[in-house]
Amino acid sequence: MKGIAHFATGLAVASFFPGVVHGAAQSLNFGLLLGGLAGLLPDTLDFKFIRYFERVDDEIDPAKITTDEGHPDPQAMAQRIAATMNRAYERDTRTKIQLHTLRLGTGLWRQYSVTLDAASSQVLVCIGPVVTTGQVPYAGSEIPGLAPGQAKVEAPILHTYDAETKIDIFSGPSLAFERANNAVKVTFVPWHRVWTHSLLMALFLGAIGALIAPVYGLVMALAALAHLLADQMGAMGCNIFFPLTRRRTRGFRWMRSGDAIPNFLTVWISLAVLFLNLDRFSETPSIPVWPYVLGIIMVPCLFFLGLAVWDRLRTHRQPAAYPRKLALATMAAIEALDETSEVDI
Repeated sequence: MKGIAHFATGLAVASFFPGVVHGAAQSLNFGLLLGGLAGLLPDTLDFKFIRYFERVDDEIDPAKITTDEGHPDPQAMAQRIAATMNRAYERDTRTKIQLHTLRLGTGLWRQYSVTLDAASSQVLVCIGPVVTTGQVPYAGSEIPGLAPGQAKVEAPILHTYDAETKIDIFSGPSLAFERANNAVKVTFVPWHRVWTHSLLMALFLGAIGALIAPVYGLVMALAALAHLLADQMGAMGCNIFFPLTRRRTRGFRWMRSGDAIPNFLTVWISLAVLFLNLDRFSETPSIPVWPYVLGIIMVPCLFFLGLAVWDRLRTHRQPAAYPRKLALATMAAIEALDETSEVDI
């Protein structure tokens, strides 16, 4: 989920407490705001602080790894990534690599993709078109005659995320490689959704809120838990049981963090619940609860869920090559790179 969705969810959670609503109406507390901030805080910590303290062992900068003609060199990039993976496997150490973007000018970027092909145990790097900040490609902007790069990995590849990652705008993702039995395990953006996205963090926020008032502790803990639940709906998951484990619990893969419909519905439902609770706990409630729930919450949900199902069915009716292209081009770009672009929250 994007930041605004988490913030709205936190507000909705806080609105279920009559004391918080009454106090907010009298300007005597900040309970609603604390709920929103607690819902937003896990990602804020990750994207505003933790990512900048991450140490990497190697970097892939297409502006520096170039051919004699000055173009990005996909073969050299693939070999360098494969060497990092082989080193992690041979030394049995966790090794991180940063994939940098290639900015060409104001609002223009050179897109490239890194595919870790488990079937052939190879790294494939393809240099793509020039794209805008909106990730819209320019037709015919590919570099002519530049073949994809490929390099062999000396162990099977074990994915915890999508095989292909497209890198184009803002800052690129980092990957962590480590030995897992007889394979190289790949972890996407290893600094994200770690201890900040755990039950321990929810308890910590609850304890901070309880220092102000017990109800604030409950509000902040539940808002943080709502954040974890929303993130578990995607693919990446959260490190729920930190410090018992430092591994992320794999998500349900029901959606992507950048999917428009789930984000819109989350914000819509949260705001609808917020307004309903503000009215319910006022001195003179005026909104009929069940007609409001049916007309303002249930009908839009059914409409947009139906739209999402129709769009998915329509997509799968396209020629066989189209769904695969859609999956490879958007599965990583929507949740994968959207994860690293959440600095905008």
